[in-house]
Amino acid sequence: MKPKFIRIVSGLLLATLFVAACSPAATTAAPTAVPPTAAPAATATTAAAAATATTAPAASSFKGTICEVTDTGGVDDKSFNALGWQGAQDAAKDVGSTAAYLESKQQTDYEKNINEYLNGSKCGLIITVGFLLGDATKAAATAHTDQKFQILDFAYSPDLPNVWGQVYATEQGAFLAGYVAASQTKTGKIGTFGGINIPPVADFEVGFQEGINYYNTKHNAKVQLLGWDNAKKDGLFTGDFNDKDKGKAFAENLLQEGADIIMPVAGPVGLGAAAAVKAAGNAMLVGVDTDWFVSAPEFQGIVLTSVQKRLDLSVRSAAKAIADGSFKGGTHVATLANGEIGIAPFHNFDSKVPQAIKDEVKQIGTDIASGAIKVDNFSSLGAAPAATATTAPAAGSFKGTICEVTDTGGVDDKSFNALGWQGAQDAAKDVGSTAAYLESKQQTDYEKNINEYLNGSKCGLIITVGFLLGDATKAAATAHTDQKFQILDFAYSPDLPNVWGQVYATEQGAFLAGYVAASQTKTGKIGTFGGINIPPVADFEVGFQEGINYYNTKHNAKVQLLGWDNAKKDGLFTGDFNDKDKGKAFAENLLQEGADIIMPVAGPVGLGAAAAVKAAGNAMLVGVDTDWFVSAPEFQGIVLTSVQKRLDLSVRSAAKAIADGSFKGGTHVGSLSNGEIGIAPFHNFDSKVSQSIKDELKQIQADIVSGAIKVDNFSSVK
Repeated sequence: MKPKFIRIVSGLLLATLFVAACSPAATTAAPTAVPPTAAPAATATTAAAAATATTAPAASSFKGTICEVTDTGGVDDKSFNALGWQGAQDAAKDVGSTAAYLESKQQTDYEKNINEYLNGSKCGLIITVGFLLGDATKAAATAHTDQKFQILDFAYSPDLPNVWGQVYATEQGAFLAGYVAASQTKTGKIGTFGGINIPPVADFEVGFQEGINYYNTKHNAKVQLLGWDNAKKDGLFTGDFNDKDKGKAFAENLLQEGADIIMPVAGPVGLGAAAAVKAAGNAMLVGVDTDWFVSAPEFQGIVLTSVQKRLDLSVRSAAKAIADGSFKGGTHVATLANGEIGIAPFHNFDSKVPQAIKDEVKQIGTDIASGAIKVDNFSSLGAAPAATATTAPAAGSFKGTICEVTDTGGVDDKSFNALGWQGAQDAAKDVGSTAAYLESKQQTDYEKNINEYLNGSKCGLIITVGFLLGDATKAAATAHTDQKFQILDFAYSPDLPNVWGQVYATEQGAFLAGYVAASQTKTGKIGTFGGINIPPVADFEVGFQEGINYYNTKHNAKVQLLGWDNAKKDGLFTGDFNDKDKGKAFAENLLQEGADIIMPVAGPVGLGAAAAVKAAGNAMLVGVDTDWFVSAPEFQGIVLTSVQKRLDLSVRSAAKAIADGSFKGGTHVGSLSNGEIGIAPFHNFDSKVSQSIKDELKQIQADIVSGAIKVDNFSSVK
C-alpha cells in the first residue's frame, strides 16, 4: 500500500470536506485486529533490554505540560476532542508530566487559546484538534520554532519541522469492516455512500470493497457492494456533509435495493442514514472515524462496528517521541501496524459474530500490518496489482498435498496435533491444495508414517508435531533433500535446509498473561512453577514476571510473583512433566501462601495444579501452550486465559512460503508480530476484565511488536 499522505484541497472545498472527520466518535474501543508487525520478529535467544520493559521514558526527559486546544465541539464531545484529551492524559502518565486543555467556544478562540499557552504556560507539546485549527497552528508554529506542536487529522505540505501532522490510513480499518460486514449480511448486499468523491472519503470505500472481496475469495461467497465501484473509482455521493435528509434518502434507496448493512462516509449526513437503518428494523450500520456506539448512543442497536481513528494513541506516540528525543515534524500516518487505526468492538452484535470470523479478522489485521495483504487507497487503486488483496498465491503454485504426521496424542487431542491439522486444512484453502494426516499410535509409528508419505504420496509439505518426532524428521529430511518439511515446536542446530523448524517467543505472550493476571488478583499474589529449569520452560516465567512488574509500574501496585525470580533465574520446579500429584501439591502450597492465580509450566503436571485450583474454589489458572478452556474443558470455570502457541498459523505461513517461493529452512520464531503467539480469550472471565485493561493489553502488544517494550527470555534476562 502507498502511504496516504496529505492531500491538498484548496479554499472552501477543504473546509467542507473535513467536516467528515468530525463524525460521531468514541473514547473507547481498540482495534479487533491483531496487532502490528512493524518490527522484525525476535529470535528465541535475542537479547533484550531491561526486564521491567516499560515504554515510559524517564519522567525528567519530557519537559512541560501536554496542552490541548479543542475545536468548538469541546472536550466532552465524545469525538475527536475527547479522544485527544484522553490521549493527553494517558501521555502525561507515560512521560511523567501533566495535561491541560483549553476549549474553543468559537473559531476566533483558536488563535487566542494557542497564544495563551505560548505566552503563559510551559507546554512540552501543544495539541490542536482538526483541520479548522490548521491556519492558527501553522502561524503559531512558524513564529515559535522551538515549540513542538501536534495537529490531529491534518498535516501540511511542505512539512513544518516542529509540527507533527497526524493523518490516518482509513482504508486499512475499512478493509476489516468490509470483511466483517460481508460475514454478517443476510441479503448478500451491503451499501455505502459518501459526501464528495475525494480521496479522504473514497479511501474508506476502496478499503471497504477490498475487504468484502477478500471475504468472498476466502468463503466462496458473492456478497455485493452497492454505492461504490473500485473499478470505476466512483459511486453514490450526496454532494455535501451536512444535509441529514439526504443521508436518510440515500440509505432508504440502498435498503430498497436489498442492502442490510450500510456504511455512510459523509460526516453528519451519516446520522440521517443511521435514522433510516434504525427505522428499517432489520439492518445494521458501520460507523466511520470513531465508535458510533459511543458517540451516537441513540443508534447503539444498529451499530455493527466502526472504522476508528485512534487519536488518543497518536497523542501518546508524539509525547513519547519528544521524551525519547525522536520527535520529527512532518506527516505521520496512523496504521494497523502502529495500532492507531482499526475497528471498534461489535458491542450488541458481539455474540452474532462467530469466533472463527473474529480469528480471521485478527489474522487479516496481522497480514495487513506485515504487508502480506496489500490494501489500496483511492490514490493507489488502479496503479497497483489486483485490488482483491488476497494473501493466497495462485492455486497452481503449490504442488502436492499438505501432509501431517501426529504424535501419539492423535489428531483430535484438542492440543498441538489438532492445531497442526487445523492449520493444514486452512493452508490447503490458502494455496489451493488438499490436506491429509496420519496418526501415530505409538512412537515407533513416527518413522513409519513419514516414510509412508515419502514413498506413496505427493506431499508438497510434510508437517511433524513436536520434539519427539525430531529424530525421525531429521533422518527423513537428510535422506530426501528435495522434500520440504516443517516440524512444530522444535528446531535444529545446525539448520537443515529443507526443514522449517518452528519455535515460539513464549515470553511475549506470557508478558501479556502476567499483566492481566496482575490486574485480576485479589490477594496481590500470583504463583507459578515449572517442570524443569530449562529455557523453553523458564521463558514463560521470565515473561510472566516482566508482565506483572510492568503492571505494578503502570498502576503503582505491588503484586508479587511466587515460584520464580528473574533476578535469580530460578524458582519452583517439580523435576518432571508427568506426575499430576506433584502438580497438585505444588499448587496447593502456592495457594496456602496466598496466591489466587497460578500458571503451571509443566505439561500434564499442570492438570494436577488445575485440579487444586478448582478445588480451592476462589482461584484462577493461566494455561500454557494451548487454550486450556478448549483443551481441558473440565477446568473451564477457572481458566482466566492461556499463553497460546498458534501452530495452525505457523503451518499456513510455511505453506504460503512454499507457494510463493520464499520457503527457507532453519529456525522460524512465532511471535506477537506475526500473530503466532498470544493469549487466549478470557472466556468466562471476560466480564471481569475491564475494558481499560483490555485496551492497555492491546497497546502493550503493539509496543512489544514495535520494540518500544523489550521482553526478555531466559537467555537474555540479567
